[in-house]
Amino acid sequence: MQLFSACARLFSVATFGLMIVLGAASAQGAETESETTPPRSSKESAASGAFLPWTMGARSDAQRALVYGQGGYDGAAKGAVFQTVVEAQILERLSLRAGGSYAAGDTSFRPVAGLRVDALRQERHGVDLAVLGAYEAKGFNMVGAVTAHVAVARAFGDTRLMGNAGYGFGLDGTERYGDFRVAGLHRLTSNLHVGLDSRLRVDLERDNNEPVGEPERDLVVGPVGTYSFGRYVVSTSVGVSSLKLRLVEGTRTGAVGALGFGAVF
Repeated sequence: MQLFSACARLFSVATFGLMIVLGAASAQGAETESETTPPRSSKESAASGAFLPWTMGARSDAQRALVYGQGGYDGAAKGAVFQTVVEAQILERLSLRAGGSYAAGDTSFRPVAGLRVDALRQERHGVDLAVLGAYEAKGFNMVGAVTAHVAVARAFGDTRLMGNAGYGFGLDGTERYGDFRVAGLHRLTSNLHVGLDSRLRVDLERDNNEPVGEPERDLVVGPVGTYSFGRYVVSTSVGVSSLKLRLVEGTRTGAVGALGFGAVF
């Protein structure tokens, strides 16, 4: 019942987000696109890493808006996991990014909302770089948090390498954590991209006054793939995950796998 309730909340958030995205895309494009203009393609968005399961891409100029959701199983968390992302341009390089996640062992949906700025472009500066500032209703430390993330990427022909570094500051006590992500994507065909994605989060607050069930660190890594058709994308990821809880002996490990679906506007 809890899982069903969480899925229902996730679906509601994703549906609401999709309505926002469609409205933003329609409002922005109404004056510049005719009825005969073909729909946007998701190929370049997928190539930039917009539909990776864990790492955030460093540029978002291939679409005015996107919506993406994925669900699967995490062996370390011992249950189902879900997440959704909605992003819409407000200005040329400024975007609103929102979404959330549900993880096994946690009965609540974790909404996230923030602003993203695409600061640098590879064509001019040698790398792509984006900055995201966000609020997490329930962060890695199990309390509300303000987070900052920097994403950097560079393309080498058909291959793109990406890295993220983040810091979360809990709004309850002195909770804080670090967040590090690395990914690589290679274009096999115009529609198919394959690669590797990873995420490591680490608790940076070392006293023994911890929220119940707070993780000390978690890691997930594995191969990923995306297939584009029109404005839509299907993604898949598999790999391994590990989870260490604060003040609890032992580290959980297991397999992880997920299936995702997204679209650009």
